[in-house]
Amino acid sequence: MFENLIGQEQISMRLRREVEGESLPASLLFYGPPYSGKLTMALELARGLTCLAGDARWNCPCRSCETQRLLIHPYTLLLGGRYFAHEIAACGDVLTRTRKPPAQYLYARAVRKLTRRFDPLLWEGTEPKYKGVASLVQETEELLVGLLPGEELPEESKLAKTLERIGELVRKIAPAAAETIPISQIRRTTAWGYTTTGASKKVIIIESADRMLESARNALLKVLEEPPPGLHYILTTTRRAALMPTILSRLRPYHFPERDEARSREVLAKIFREEPEAGRGYRSLRDYFLAWDDTDIDHVRGLARRFLASVTSPGAPEPLDAELAEAVSAESAFRPFLEELSALLEAGLREGMGEGGALSRLTAWNRLIREAAAQNETYNQGPALLVESLYYGMKEAPV
Repeated sequence: MFENLIGQEQISMRLRREVEGESLPASLLFYGPPYSGKLTMALELARGLTCLAGDARWNCPCRSCETQRLLIHPYTLLLGGRYFAHEIAACGDVLTRTRKPPAQYLYARAVRKLTRRFDPLLWEGTEPKYKGVASLVQETEELLVGLLPGEELPEESKLAKTLERIGELVRKIAPAAAETIPISQIRRTTAWGYTTTGASKKVIIIESADRMLESARNALLKVLEEPPPGLHYILTTTRRAALMPTILSRLRPYHFPERDEARSREVLAKIFREEPEAGRGYRSLRDYFLAWDDTDIDHVRGLARRFLASVTSPGAPEPLDAELAEAVSAESAFRPFLEELSALLEAGLREGMGEGGALSRLTAWNRLIREAAAQNETYNQGPALLVESLYYGMKEAPV
């Protein structure tokens, strides 16, 4: 169990001990920065809990592990938003270059991280919305069948056309995946959790749990107070503080620190077959995936530095440079911009910028950045207004 996860050894060891010692809690929280392995760990834990052989090694031949590896196990559900399109594109590139079973698993799992969000169970009662993407999901799964491990891959040009078509479908399907988790999905999964399953455990994985609507949070709180026997909830988030304190109190937390550059390069080399000498030289997994989303991360970093320089310039607040405001307000740049801005502040803390009274200002700035992200992700407020509000908010934050 956890052999396919590079890094996060301490959490792997802790979870393995808890599973073996039957002390794993019913409700867990995996929190930490993006690309730190939270979902991979959650999926591996689900496989370990449902393994029929008991040891859950990666190549376990039991039927449960086979279906978990392909992300089609009926007793594991996936909810919430994710960076689907660029992960699928990156994994498709690995499949094209290597044409080997590990790449087939990698690609199939990337696609099904999206398609499993459209299990009919999750959409009961909201059929009109589901109907709009159901045929697209079905076509995606039909195309994926020919690319699965054990299948002989088509010749190069046909494979390229298949991957291109799946990419087109993904771009249409992904926006319909619930960024803000609705109460209907929490209610449906709760009812599902109480149905009899025999000896098998059930696992509900809720990604980006901080984006749940308030009604969904309250519904989840009720089931977390007394979860059904044999059901495990695994919540993931990059913003632990955004979760309700009452929900946090019912979850056992597991912190996923950011992988350092060496570990990131190891993941890129072993999983994505990206070697530094290949010329692309990505410094982190985040840089790698954003490149597949056509995001020039170095450009975004430069924008974040310019924005922070404007914030810290002395004197009365001047209007934010219009060109800069427009650049960071672009849909593809806004979230990476906020992440880069947070990274600059963290670097400032490490370099001593937060000494004395400046610490309170850095804390206030971080809070404003988190609020801007939440307003965009949870309430779908436009980046342009949020950027302007963030600028003046940071400018006027007390020292």
